[in-house]
Amino acid sequence: MHNLIILVRHLRRIAAFKVSTRALVITLMVLGAWVATIHLEFPPDISINDKLIHVIVFFGFALLMDLAISRSPFWLWKGLPLLIYGGGIEVAQYFTEFRSFSLADWFADFAGILLYYIAKSIIVYWDKKRSTHN
Repeated sequence: MHNLIILVRHLRRIAAFKVSTRALVITLMVLGAWVATIHLEFPPDISINDKLIHVIVFFGFALLMDLAISRSPFWLWKGLPLLIYGGGIEVAQYFTEFRSFSLADWFADFAGILLYYIAKSIIVYWDKKRSTHN
């Protein structure tokens, strides 16, 4: 795990990595906003848990934002913009005829970001603890 952390820190210093990762984040966010505001119909035999999708997507967004932006603190530079983005999508859905505003979806977005933050914090804590014992 320590080597992965070192690799990520190294990659963040490479300009091409930062630019491409930021471009990926922006592209996925634009696509996400588009998908969130179009009419989607799933076959009746497919059961999709909407809240779980929100958690997974925003976990991924938090991961990508963390790779793309090395600024701290996390919640100011990564978490808050993602929460604003998620809230903006919910507001945009309010104005569509086939979607609706949902605080529960926005809380699921927050849960995905928080889950990433907790997972990252645990990994960094374990890595520091392991490094001090070696």
